[in-house]
Amino acid sequence: MSETPTIDNKQASEQADRVITDLAREADEPLAIDTDPDRTRETATTGFSRMRTSWRPGEAAEVTGILQQARGVIHREFPGIYLILNELWGLAREAVVDPDTGECVTDLYGWPEWVKLPSGAYKEDYSRLTNSEKDDFLLRITTGLVEWQQVATEKWAEAMLAKVRWEESMAEGFIAPTGKVTVEERTQRGRAYATQDRYHAVFRAALSRSADQLVRSVELIGQRLKDSLTA
Repeated sequence: MSETPTIDNKQASEQADRVITDLAREADEPLAIDTDPDRTRETATTGFSRMRTSWRPGEAAEVTGILQQARGVIHREFPGIYLILNELWGLAREAVVDPDTGECVTDLYGWPEWVKLPSGAYKEDYSRLTNSEKDDFLLRITTGLVEWQQVATEKWAEAMLAKVRWEESMAEGFIAPTGKVTVEERTQRGRAYATQDRYHAVFRAALSRSADQLVRSVELIGQRLKDSLTA
């Protein structure tokens, strides 16, 4: 029977860079589907009967809280975008009104809730906008992009720094064990050691992606406003 290969501390420092690079690359790539015929025959049908389609007890609330926290950060970092969007929606949509108080219903961030159709889509009509209103929104979006793009870039930089910190923590955990330890054992210890930094890196990556998509979306709105003015 062959023995599981082990590495000492000197070898560990050389091995850590390669292992962490591979793990970081895997984390950035979409999940690949295993299409090996033998694997398919082993798991066909039976796996689906045991597949979870929801979070475990307690996980759903935790995930919802994290997502709300992320949305809160984006709202605080881009108040100008949400102000423009809600002013635009205020002209094209209908606000939800509390039948008891007659006041507009607001969301978690203080913005109006908007009436939806039975399909779930918003009830809206952008033909209500005048050329003067379109021109005003376009100018505000164009000038605002200077700041918003910088903020989005800062969020990307924070995500990169968080990823570097996770890789450093993983390396510290990988190298820490003394004596002869297998690569697999070092990898698992490194993962455990860097768990919190990994979650933080994922959170920062999500913020960066959200900021980038928000800025891209408002750019598209600005372009559409411009097109409607020249049509």
